[in-house]
Amino acid sequence: MFDAETGFLDALYRGVADDNEFNHALDLLRDLFRCRGAAFVSLDARAPATDITITSGTMLEHVRRYAEQFCAIDPAPAIFSSLAVGTAAPTDRLFTKEQLAELPFFNEFFRPIGLVETLGGTLDAKQGRFSLVGLQRGKDRVQFDDDDIARLERLMPHMSRALQLRRAFFRLEGKAKILEAAIERLPAGVAMLGAGGMALFVNRTMRAIAQRKDGLPLNRFGRPLPTSAAARQRLEALLHDVNQGGAGGILTVPRAGDAGRYVVLVAPAPSEQTDLPWRRRQPGVIILVHDPTVRQRDTAEILEQGLHLSKGSARLLAALAADDDLKSFTEREAITIHTARFHLHTALARTGARTQAELVRTAVRLLRDFALAQTGD
Repeated sequence: MFDAETGFLDALYRGVADDNEFNHALDLLRDLFRCRGAAFVSLDARAPATDITITSGTMLEHVRRYAEQFCAIDPAPAIFSSLAVGTAAPTDRLFTKEQLAELPFFNEFFRPIGLVETLGGTLDAKQGRFSLVGLQRGKDRVQFDDDDIARLERLMPHMSRALQLRRAFFRLEGKAKILEAAIERLPAGVAMLGAGGMALFVNRTMRAIAQRKDGLPLNRFGRPLPTSAAARQRLEALLHDVNQGGAGGILTVPRAGDAGRYVVLVAPAPSEQTDLPWRRRQPGVIILVHDPTVRQRDTAEILEQGLHLSKGSARLLAALAADDDLKSFTEREAITIHTARFHLHTALARTGARTQAELVRTAVRLLRDFALAQTGD
């Protein structure tokens, strides 16, 4: 039977990944206890992104005034935090009538908005985390009794567990967003395929390559599909190899016109390992596409600052790293071969490289590491 408590728990656990559902769960909890207001607070000093402060009913209507004028003098959070985690109590039992009659918070804020008692408790209080739940009744509801306390305490472990899951979810989501942002900035095209060959993620460079329609579009599943029959056959063979546990390999894809070929790497994507036969799945696949005609912007500036080179030496090294030679560099820059050699010797001296090949390898490694910072066009 789908009763009110089940509805609350359903919304609560869906709220692990959805703030709107957490709000809905609080509304259901308020209705469950026939209260006018409710509040749910969860603070985590180590993961502020997972913090929640939500209110419902009367408290929602007056939340701004509460935050600006009365939050600092509200005695309920402090007294609830003195209770053992997972236990609840009403303020009418935690404060005497004399104390309630004298407390400014009760007389100037709580009672004037139609509230008379709060039932609450601490859900978590360790390692920089603090969470509590509170239910506020008006005069139209009888005092909270032992049955109300027991009912809330029965639900509190679920609230605590939902918070733990929420913190874990947001940590994972945060890492995923950071990784996605990094992959989106790569100058190489990236496509990650699931076990069935359907694309799970395609970065913007890969999408841009597909939109050129010059040899490597995406099929209806988001997977790169070379227009060349030979390249397509080679890609299918490499995908099959990875799905059979192999290491994959490299292929080249012809492009329309005189443009250089795309260089494509097919490799297994990292996957969760398990020894349980019924849990084994085909590995995912990662496809990387390199366009050799792409030139990174500001490579000379990166080399100049990163290797402490002169502007002339940095421009020469950027050209060499892009497969140019001294002759083509002198023609493009309108300088003599002697000037180009001077720039080369300066770069060798400042980097400590012994040969031009070693110098170029140093530059390529630096530019590769800074590729994430290049947004591209």
